[in-house]
Amino acid sequence: MKTGRVVSLVICLLLLQACSNTFIYNRLDWLIPWYVDGYVDLTRAQKKDLKAELQSTLRWHRAEELVSYVLVLDRIEQDLQQPVTAATVTSWADLAVAAWERVEARMLPLAFELGADLSDEQMQGFIEKLWEQQEEFEEEYLERDDAEYVEEAYEALEENIQEFLGRLSPQQKQLLQLAAESLQRFDFAWLEERRAWLEELQVLLRREPGWQQAIREAADAREQARDTRYREAYLHNQSIINGAIAGALNLRSDKQSAR
Repeated sequence: MKTGRVVSLVICLLLLQACSNTFIYNRLDWLIPWYVDGYVDLTRAQKKDLKAELQSTLRWHRAEELVSYVLVLDRIEQDLQQPVTAATVTSWADLAVAAWERVEARMLPLAFELGADLSDEQMQGFIEKLWEQQEEFEEEYLERDDAEYVEEAYEALEENIQEFLGRLSPQQKQLLQLAAESLQRFDFAWLEERRAWLEELQVLLRREPGWQQAIREAADAREQARDTRYREAYLHNQSIINGAIAGALNLRSDKQSAR
């Protein structure tokens, strides 16, 4: 998992406000197939079927999820009326994860249905894309030395927070720098675990009878099987990042609050 993951989860909550934007939200029915098409070369008929299947999910999302997002945003706004702690930021991230998991649960049957409809050639292309992405990640992240790791971690934190607060003060930047320097390197463990998962997934995607349930069980087991090194580094970094976000928010100016 990359360093900015927790930041992204928190920022994701704020981005959900954009779901009311007609231009974006009313085009999700073609944006999602377009994203899928980046991994799989879908036929015209498959794209048409996928768009049709998405309609019920989008209706559910509009009817139920958008209401919960408003409640979450109200909660965040209320929390910002008093000093923010790392625990507060963690609670926001937990809400974002829960929202994502609800969407994922609705989308998974659709993904399996699409997977069953792919030809062997399409599935092979999909697997190759996943491995191509893995190689790109390894090339990008594993070649960094520790100084480069800290620099990129700082830049990720700064970029995500500035997106919503605007230009940061020297005190806020110093806080983020100290946080970046306190992080444990997590890229090795993340990529090692991700490579092992792809190796397992590649076998399951041969689509032997019962493959859908096998993937569900493997995904659940994946969460349980992560080693102590992985878990400890993740929890350490999560604590550092959430504390940095809380500190930056507590130092925000009136102009930043308004933004």
